[in-house]
Amino acid sequence: MPSFFLHLVLAGHRHPDPEGSEFPDHDSAVREAIAAAKDMMAEGLRGGKPLIRDASFEIVVDDGAVVATVTFAEAADHGS
Repeated sequence: MPSFFLHLVLAGHRHPDPEGSEFPDHDSAVREAIAAAKDMMAEGLRGGKPLIRDASFEIVVDDGAVVATVTFAEAADHGS
């Protein structure tokens, strides 16, 4: 199963995912990034913080290539 890294890009800073996760395919990694973005936004809202919409996850494969980007704004607008 291929490894994907979900690097968080927030406030102009890239926060690398040092371990990555195995997903069966690219679409599964995108779904995980959407779910993670929604979780982070919900946690912030529960903590009384403004909605994060200007962050993103870069989905990266083992060789360092970015294969997709999921913005928090897209995740917020994505159905469940």
